[in-house]
Parts: sequence; C-alpha cells; structure tokens
Amino acid sequence: MRGVAVTILLAAAVQKMLPSPPPTCVGIDLGTTFSCIAVFEDGDVTVINSPAGRSITASVMFAPDNGTQAIVGEGARAAAALHAGTLVYDAKRFIGKRFEPEVAELESRGLPFKLVPGPSVSRGQVEPHLQLNVAGQPMRLAPEDVGTLVVHQLKLAAEKYIGRNVQNAVLAVPVGFNARQINATKEAATNAGLNVLRTIHEPTAAAMAYGLHTRTHVNTVMVYDIGGGTLDVSLLNLNNGIFEVMAAAGDNRLGGQDFNLVILEYLVETIGAKLGPSVRITEDTEAMRALREEAERIKLDLNDEADCSGAFEEHDTGVVEVRLPKALAAAAPLTIDRKTFERISAGLLERAIKPVRDVLRRVGVTIKDVDELVLVGGSSRMARIRLMLQEFLGREPNCDVSPEEAVAHGTAIQAAILTDRKKISVGATEAALHSHLEGAVER
Repeated sequence: MRGVAVTILLAAAVQKMLPSPPPTCVGIDLGTTFSCIAVFEDGDVTVINSPAGRSITASVMFAPDNGTQAIVGEGARAAAALHAGTLVYDAKRFIGKRFEPEVAELESRGLPFKLVPGPSVSRGQVEPHLQLNVAGQPMRLAPEDVGTLVVHQLKLAAEKYIGRNVQNAVLAVPVGFNARQINATKEAATNAGLNVLRTIHEPTAAAMAYGLHTRTHVNTVMVYDIGGGTLDVSLLNLNNGIFEVMAAAGDNRLGGQDFNLVILEYLVETIGAKLGPSVRITEDTEAMRALREEAERIKLDLNDEADCSGAFEEHDTGVVEVRLPKALAAAAPLTIDRKTFERISAGLLERAIKPVRDVLRRVGVTIKDVDELVLVGGSSRMARIRLMLQEFLGREPNCDVSPEEAVAHGTAIQAAILTDRKKISVGATEAALHSHLEGAVER
C-alpha cells in the first residue's frame, strides 16, 4: 500500500515537470475595424501576430474587379490601393440585424457597397446583406460571411503559432448585441471551422485582461472602449469573481475613423486654399487615397506617445509634418499641431465623454463609486480622451494592458479557465450573458 502511494506521488511530480500540451482553445475579438486572437500558454497570455507581423488584423476584405480570389486583412488595404475592386469594411455593424429599408439607406451612405435584404434561415428574419460588383456581376455577402473570412485568417495564424489544429474558441461580443446578433457572430466563427465554447461580453473580457477579478478591493468597474468605428462604455459589478453588466451606453457612430475624417477634411481645405480652385483635390482618387492614409498617420503621431493621463514627455513638440502626395507637393511645407487637431475634433471629443455621464446616470451612481476605469480600443490612446477621463475620474485611468489587445487577452483567459489550463480561485466569469438582452440593459 505504501509502495502504491509512493508511485502515485512520483507520477504526480513527473506530471508537474512535463510541459503542458499545446492549447487548442483560443480567445477571439472580432472587431468592427480590427480583430485579434490570443492564447493562454505557460501561465501567460500570448497575442498572436498576423501574417503582416501585427497583433491586430484589419476586419476588411478586398474583392478585385477581375474576379480573382478575395484578400483579407492588411493585404486587402494594400491591394485596394493598387487595384480596381471593392474594399468591404464595417461589416460587423450590420451582423444579425433586421433589415429596415430606411435604416439601410442611411447607414450605407458613403460605403462602397449597397445594403440589400437577404434571408437568414437560422434566425428567421430578413437581414442586411452587402452587395458589391465583381467582374461586372453583382455579388452578395452576409455580414457574417466577411466575419468568417477574418476569423479564418486569425485561425490560420494561431495554428501556425501553436503548431497544431485549433478547434475551440471563446468569442467576445458587444454588450449591446441581442441574441440574433450573438448567433450571427458565432456563425461567423463556426463557418471558419471553430467550435465556440462560450461567448463573453467585451467589457467583461477586458476587465479580466486587466486582472480585476483577482483584486479584492475592486467592486465597480467602468470599461471605456473606443475602437475604429464604435464607442461603448460599460459599468460592471464584480462580486466574488462574477461580473455583471449593470449598464451600458455608447455611440455606434464614433471611433477612430471619424477622427481620421476631420483631419482629412482639414487637409483638403488647407491644401485647397494654398493651391487654389484650379486644383480639384477630391476628384483625384490617388491623391485622396494618400491623404486618407496620411490623416491616420497624423492622428497616431499626435497621440500614441501619451501616458495614461494624456500627458507627453517634455521633448514632444506636438507638431507633425504632413507628407503630401506628388500631385499636391506644391502645397509644402505643411504641418498640423496637436492643438489644431483637438480644435477640429472638439465635437467628436464632446461625444466621446457623453456616454460616461449617461452610464453613471442610468445606475444612479457617481464617478467616485467607480473603483477602476480601464481603457480598451486603439482610439483610447488619444491624449485628449485620456485627459478628459482623468479629469472626470479624478485620477489616471488604468492602461496597463495594450488597449487594442485587451478583449482578446481576456477571452484567452476565459478559454483557459474553460479548458482547465488556468486555475482561478474565484472562478472568474460573468452573470447570465443573455439575461439583459432585449432591453434589460439600456444602451
């Protein structure tokens, strides 16, 4: 009997010494503008790079006019700059929604594709489908079809990194999604060859990424999530490791793209004033494409070095030189400074703080009741937004985790918990994912 006990103890010791088997469950953030995939291994989370070497993958697809194979991710943007075709983006805005003609007409303005009615058998409703022209013929895609292509790209990157087939995933979904939208998002992952073990709210995933489920003094958490196309502010209650979404507010038409647009408009106006009315900038497709890319670079250069409070190092000048395309080179030299950027963005910045007030009002609490305010989404790097949040909160927001990666990071932790790769004493999870849907949580 003693010999058996020794054998068992030796076996247990050897088991602890052996490396963990490769993970087969990943965490995915399928975003409106960018997506991200992560995995928990060797006691930590690894965010897996795309083929382009970035931790995030653009949620876009390019359909060439010549009918050749569609291109997904960063390669799609590059291809769109060089070849005729349609760049499909913002598909997540329409996923799982009911088709309403008036809404579809409004939301499709400015997009390179039409929104047309299409049936969803699994959800029993007519939904907006994306119609574009390929090789002179109309082509229709459901929004989840675009999602499937993006998730498939993420899955391939994960399998290359891990070295084996990835079968399971935990998928993050916005708080504002109803059951049909969640179903459609899961369908995108399923069609990419993944079994979705669980869906988790994006703010809950972010809170887990920040490790808030392990902190005993944290009860009320605000998650400020602003990405490329949408802003979501959520208020969470944490009790014994269980997250519950108390309220959510936001602006589904506010994100980094909107700030890019005001810079673009400023550049067009300023360059036009220098060159005169004979130069029709907006009619030059290549010049406009170059200016759009330049607008995003300017936004990043003016903001990315800000600390959590929105402050910069003393040597930072807050001035960026504009790189003009050849057709507009006569307008050089041209610069834009941070004060100008914040002035032309004033209306957007006011919209960016409004949901913070709204979410507190809906629950009847004050900002002093918030134990942690965490930042999520690449646009939360903007200095003025960070400064406004610090002034509102009375202390620095928490930006310990890369905001672009936070949601995927948290879903990877949840995936590890579900597959027993990570032991958490309080069993971090969230209360009844669907309990608030169809209006129980105002948004």
